[in-house]
Amino acid sequence: MKRTLWILAMVLGMATGVVWAEQGGVQAGPALDDQEVFHQAEQAMAFILVGDGNGHLLGESTGVVIRSDGIVLAPYHHVKGAAEVQVRLRNGEIYDQVELVGFDERRDVATLHVLADRLPTSSIAPLEGIVSGDRVRLLTADRTMAWLYSDGFLGPVRLADEIPGAGEGYRLVQFTANLPADFMDGALVNSRGQVVGILTYARNAGGRQWAVPIDTLAALTAQGLRTALGNGKNLKPMATSHNFFGAEPPNPINALASARTLRVNTKTTYFTPFMLQKELMNNAEFLTLGLSVVNGDQGGELLVEVDRPLFTYDFTYSVSDSHTGIVVATGKVTAIDGPHAAQGIAEKLVREFEKGRALQQAAQANGQEAMNAQQ
Repeated sequence: MKRTLWILAMVLGMATGVVWAEQGGVQAGPALDDQEVFHQAEQAMAFILVGDGNGHLLGESTGVVIRSDGIVLAPYHHVKGAAEVQVRLRNGEIYDQVELVGFDERRDVATLHVLADRLPTSSIAPLEGIVSGDRVRLLTADRTMAWLYSDGFLGPVRLADEIPGAGEGYRLVQFTANLPADFMDGALVNSRGQVVGILTYARNAGGRQWAVPIDTLAALTAQGLRTALGNGKNLKPMATSHNFFGAEPPNPINALASARTLRVNTKTTYFTPFMLQKELMNNAEFLTLGLSVVNGDQGGELLVEVDRPLFTYDFTYSVSDSHTGIVVATGKVTAIDGPHAAQGIAEKLVREFEKGRALQQAAQANGQEAMNAQQ
């Protein structure tokens, strides 16, 4: 039964490339409340201080130790041209002598080296093992050095070229999570405790959340660089704390399955909300699902935003939770004009709502079966 439901989730997700097949209820594996799964990755996190060369703090960020001999990955823009850098580990160890041994400005990733050995590290998720719908945890910190986390879901791996504002020539993995206030970059860890990716400049490109897959960064240590970044022994963080933050974002499948109202917004002059509203309200399947459209600029459990990139006939859309802004579905329709695009988007949205409800029912049935087996 579990294998059948897993296949159903994968087929429904691959059929459109839009809905992330949330497998938490149908995939075997540890739940995110199992702290032992994440302990190794948490201990591999690092807090990085950057100064002006005179002991004055200029900036802070987070990184992750990927090798026990002192190799740390961090956002490049934080350490580019730095006069002094200090690396602090979760276990309290501080390293003042830091070298830049590799960087990729396109991906905004730097490889740092500290003079240390036997450091805590985390296992790395292979690129081919990144699965849309997998549960994921964001490990990060705020500017007071409070270590934080937030739970969410993985999305698809895409080329940056397809994402407005992300750049070109490299891959990103999408995710959803409630981001803590004032957080500083961070690492994504999957439900098996493997680091999936790190957050950089592109983390909010195109209005969505992205990370650079860590499996694509291994070669950065082979560039042959050994640039000393200055002794950061006099750098101090703003304050210290050891609090944790946990937040559960909306489950994409549940959001699509339970919503009853939606609102349409647009970012292009080639399309109007009325076009899609009309198509949806004239769609018998949409009405059968008990769904309705809210007019105006407010209201609706879900927000559907439509855009058309310049010089294309592609009408892209995203569906997000109106309270948190977290995206639960995305898609694209190629059409000659707005009315034809509205027809195609309406049909796709109906399919997504139907599939979301089918997956939720399957997961609930699987859970009931497991409960019955335990009795």
